[in-house]
Amino acid sequence: MQKRVMTVFLLEHHQTFSDLVERSLRKGRGPEQVAAGRLASLLLLSLSPCSEVEEVYQTLSPLLRVAVTDPAGPREGRTECAHTLALATLLACHDLGQVTSAMNTLHSVFAASLPKGNGELPTHPPALTALHTAALNGFCLLLCLMAPASVYTMANKLVKEMFDLLGSADLDLRIQAGEAVALLYESTRTHDPRYRWTREKELCAVLNELATDSHKFRAKKDRKQQRASFRDVVRAVEEGEVPEESVSVGPQHQRQELLLDSWSLKLQYQALCRVLTQGLSTHITFNAGVRDMFSLGPPPEQIDRSLAALARRGQKKLNRESPASKARQMARNKNRDNRAAAKTYDD
Repeated sequence: MQKRVMTVFLLEHHQTFSDLVERSLRKGRGPEQVAAGRLASLLLLSLSPCSEVEEVYQTLSPLLRVAVTDPAGPREGRTECAHTLALATLLACHDLGQVTSAMNTLHSVFAASLPKGNGELPTHPPALTALHTAALNGFCLLLCLMAPASVYTMANKLVKEMFDLLGSADLDLRIQAGEAVALLYESTRTHDPRYRWTREKELCAVLNELATDSHKFRAKKDRKQQRASFRDVVRAVEEGEVPEESVSVGPQHQRQELLLDSWSLKLQYQALCRVLTQGLSTHITFNAGVRDMFSLGPPPEQIDRSLAALARRGQKKLNRESPASKARQMARNKNRDNRAAAKTYDD
């Protein structure tokens, strides 16, 4: 399902797959719940061009919310379900009330990493911090569905929360908070180009410090990744620039350039990369729902692999064993400089 677009097959069997995911989410633990979350993401991605995707979403979304917020559940399973809930809502939900409900669910999870009453950030084990990062990532993904005017009304509160999370000891959570700030500024400035947070000077100072961080107690790889991410965030906040990135996607002979010219598109592309891994090019080329997400138009016609192989075999290759080629090679060998050989055997 990662490497092939199986929409036609799944239209006939989506209820079977949905029942399998539902049973695994209810009774599964650990790896089984992780696998169920991944299967749900792939099922919804494959059905995204069809109306049946809403039926599957209505069945699975309540179970995903319960799994994400269950404090007794395995953290790996909760992390995967947080990613799945966000992607499923992005692909299949057209009701603003349900989008808001999913955002509130994810917010309640990563809110555990916000400062407590004394102003200090809590300390969590790595697995729990990974869950909070996944919930924040999913929350940002669903912000892409909100109208700029709606984001504008809650921007100050959210930027304050992201500002607090920039002081987290976890690299991934810091980077995700920085990207959330860039996304919030991008969306609010679409509604009001003069938008500025009340404590923007403090925010820019912290962002610049993270973009030039050289503390030796951090790993060299972490410092490099952090500086590269926050340089883009600083430009987004101070100058309103977006780091444009052109990605070549699609199988051979059907390559297509995908331009990521907004933080919203960048987050959606990252979410697809995480789910599809090696099958990303195939789905972007032939999955109509994914192509609609990036406004790429209708899918091209699929090339028959057997015919493509025959065409490659039929291409004329240079014959290096022809009589003319042999004669030319012998003539060149006679006139080649043999000083190195002469020097070797000189007395």
